[in-house]
Amino acid sequence: MEKKKTELLAPAGGIRQLAAAVENGADAVYLGGPLFNARINADNFTEQELRDSIQYAHLRNVKVYVTLNTLVKDEEMLPALRYAAKLHEMGADALILQDLGLASQIRRFMPEFPLHLSTQGSVYNLSGVKMAESIGFSRVVLARELSLEEIQRITSAGVCDIEVFVHGALCMCYSGQCQMSRMLGDGKRSGNRGLCAQPCRLPYKDQHGRTFYALSPKDLCAVDHIGKLADAGVSSLKIEGRMKFPEYVAAVVRIYRKYLDLHDAQGSYQVTDQDRQVLAQIFNRGDFTSGYLLGNPESAILSGELPKHQGVYIGKVIRSAKGKDLVDVQLEKELELGDGVEIRSKKLAGNVVTYLEPQDKGVVRIGDIKTPVERGDRIYRLTSRSLMKELRQSYEEGGPYGSKHRRKVPVDMCLKAQVGKSPVLTVSEGQMTVTATDREIFVEQARKRPLDRDRVQQQMRKTGGTPFRAERISLELAEDCSMPISKLNHLRRQALRQLAEEKQKMGTREKVKLPDVLTPPSLELDKGLAVYFYQGKTFETWNFQNIMDLLDVKQVRAYVPLRFFMERSPKKAGIKVIPYILNVSKGKLDDYIEKNLEQITEAVKECGIAIGNLGWMKEFLLRKVPVYADYGLNLYNSWAIKWAAEQGVLPVALSHELWQAENGTIPLMISEHLPSAGTLMDRKNQVYKIVYNYEEDKSMIFMEHRQCRFQTLKARWENAQQEIRIYVP
Repeated sequence: MEKKKTELLAPAGGIRQLAAAVENGADAVYLGGPLFNARINADNFTEQELRDSIQYAHLRNVKVYVTLNTLVKDEEMLPALRYAAKLHEMGADALILQDLGLASQIRRFMPEFPLHLSTQGSVYNLSGVKMAESIGFSRVVLARELSLEEIQRITSAGVCDIEVFVHGALCMCYSGQCQMSRMLGDGKRSGNRGLCAQPCRLPYKDQHGRTFYALSPKDLCAVDHIGKLADAGVSSLKIEGRMKFPEYVAAVVRIYRKYLDLHDAQGSYQVTDQDRQVLAQIFNRGDFTSGYLLGNPESAILSGELPKHQGVYIGKVIRSAKGKDLVDVQLEKELELGDGVEIRSKKLAGNVVTYLEPQDKGVVRIGDIKTPVERGDRIYRLTSRSLMKELRQSYEEGGPYGSKHRRKVPVDMCLKAQVGKSPVLTVSEGQMTVTATDREIFVEQARKRPLDRDRVQQQMRKTGGTPFRAERISLELAEDCSMPISKLNHLRRQALRQLAEEKQKMGTREKVKLPDVLTPPSLELDKGLAVYFYQGKTFETWNFQNIMDLLDVKQVRAYVPLRFFMERSPKKAGIKVIPYILNVSKGKLDDYIEKNLEQITEAVKECGIAIGNLGWMKEFLLRKVPVYADYGLNLYNSWAIKWAAEQGVLPVALSHELWQAENGTIPLMISEHLPSAGTLMDRKNQVYKIVYNYEEDKSMIFMEHRQCRFQTLKARWENAQQEIRIYVP
């Protein structure tokens, strides 16, 4: 069986980015509309722009995936479904989703609409992929924290399409599990709701008073590894960047397209220094990282002194010109008028170069640099005027509303001309064929000059203004036949117009029938009091009696790490101990579960097990173990809770998106990166505690001094409709 071609998937934050992606060779684009979009501050697309963009892309055989990747409130479910229905009718190729409740309802009303599980679904193992496929997802976007070996293990199982990020910004936290932006932004800046404030890009102080960017990763660049990912069976290579400018999209897509094609053609490639420099010039945060593809890079993943675009190093300051905003610099790389530069001095100094005059011995004088600089300061080129101009030329007249397009779809043409009959032109593209003829046109016997085959070929190739180019042309011309060239041109235009119309028809779907009112399902959640422990030793010393007396309860649930439960068999009077699989179990915990699954099953058959991820859920359900839905599943609405119940899972913990700061501390991040600092302090003097999981291969961040107050707990308990929790880091 022929290997499926690996897709290059590009971001489109707006119309110009869409044109940049398509015209530079993307196989598919992902974009967001005005609603339920995790990049709501990107330019995005109106409904009409979405419709036009889908048609523009489909004419060029480019797929369009639309993001509905935020968590959805109960009152938003029907508007979200109406929006999905419009996208369905427009012919969007798939929806990218995070919310399991929304996914269940789209499957109900639009069962044939392909669904992709967003990286915010936090899927990182084969078990999670199998579960995602079983509930209706045809593709899973894996967490960014996987190695090449781990990815290959998943793809080799052939469960469903797998999508992997290969370039762009990284999150310090596993996507979908971050609460830091929301908790610091008074609940209004949630990444899961499309408004991440990027607190990871801010400076922090460690316990020794050192200020640094402790949570800011470099950008991912996997251009050297895309051949290995393609060979491993990855279906789609994804470029991050819906908030990026169109020149960025053009540059990255062009370079990844080049090397993916080279790999397909010859099985190997070598990335040139020039292409590496283009990628660095267009955007980098202190060079690049291969992320976790080759293993945990540890502190090398951090962006260093700055969390922003750092440009390309080009030289050093020699001196400042007295009384003027001019600086003499010794250049090691080229610089031209119109470039943007930044000088790393005591303060960052920079501007667009508006003055450039060569001096002696390779020194050039530049301006305007208004901030004082010192001899030896390093100078970086942040933007290259010539590169930006070249990139703009690749897309600026393209797109849904453009007049000139570089991207053309190859078609085959066959012209049949027999004397006394109407000419017939057949145009084929892939599996689609159209035939054009005109009964008012007849082929005649030539009186003077018969049709010249070269001239006919020349006319057939005049496809300008259409999304097509003639690749192969076959002519079946009667001997010494003749017809006007204008009629040939008319026939060509007619055939290509028919082909375009047929391609546009194929993408659209029938109107979806939705109810006028969508009533949330009525659900009864289990009311109970629970304490959630991240360290086993804390469970052993915790005084449960205080809260039991305060709330007058006879039993409390204690959630403890699975391995602690297996190793220590913890017991306390009046305490129901439930082991949990952390919301990210990748690494040592996954290995432990895989090796000891049957033993674990026997140990937890009575008490059950809490699971905060799609991974391992099905394995325990099949073994008749009671499974509790933990917070990592992000059950945010009534339909998500119902979905969990339909899987046979007991919903006890809802998404931390619903958690209020006054209720106490919760994990703000969970990460593969293990900071060396024990605590971090932000600019507002808020202190954060770094906590490791039981296996000590994941770090979590908690706010200090945010423990639950007993009086608050009592009020919560009196009004509770569900499990009330205290988290103990």
